[in-house]
Amino acid sequence: MIDPPPMSEIDTHCHILPGLDDGPSELDESLDIAESLIQMGVRTVVATPHVMSDTYPLSSEQIRQATAALQEELCSRGLALEVLPGAEYYVESQFLQRIDQGDILAWGEERCVLFETAVAQASMLFKEAIFQLSSAGYTPVLAHVERYHFLQNNPEAMASLKKMGTRFQVNYRSFGLPRVSQRGETARQLYIKGMIDYLGTDSHCADAFGLSLAARSSALSISDKIGR
Repeated sequence: MIDPPPMSEIDTHCHILPGLDDGPSELDESLDIAESLIQMGVRTVVATPHVMSDTYPLSSEQIRQATAALQEELCSRGLALEVLPGAEYYVESQFLQRIDQGDILAWGEERCVLFETAVAQASMLFKEAIFQLSSAGYTPVLAHVERYHFLQNNPEAMASLKKMGTRFQVNYRSFGLPRVSQRGETARQLYIKGMIDYLGTDSHCADAFGLSLAARSSALSISDKIGR
């Protein structure tokens, strides 16, 4: 098994906001996540609660307000972690409507937008969502690429998404999974091939980081293997 990449200073996928989705229910849990991220060397985290119409119909304003409240609390406690508002959008017709209306939370100079689809099979709207995001000036970032069954062992499909301008986000913990894990092997192969654009913890609670994995990380700079 190869050494995993070191965790970057920005966590691009984290369910750190309290009371919005299946992440922490209380502020104290969010603060525990923040402290764990800081221990890992993370300096900026993109808060990415699930946004899906039937389960988590969150508005952009709800997420912005929750982000601002958490940031204020972190500052008051002297915790050096910047929190950016974002979301993990589920591909559905309402997502396409949000893109059309410009009601999308994006982060970074490239206006990155994190999105996901069904694990077993891509939604019929999957490639349409990528096209609409790109056309509207956003950078589509596919969440936890290593999880999707339709992409595992499918380099042609991976290459096709890259050609469409899709960036790949991989969950950091996947590198610690055993060889028998398809998710783990897919993450490692993406790393070897230099196809990972962003790392994220995808954490929903403080005890799910795998700090020992972070401690074992190679001293190799992440920029040597990951483009940004």
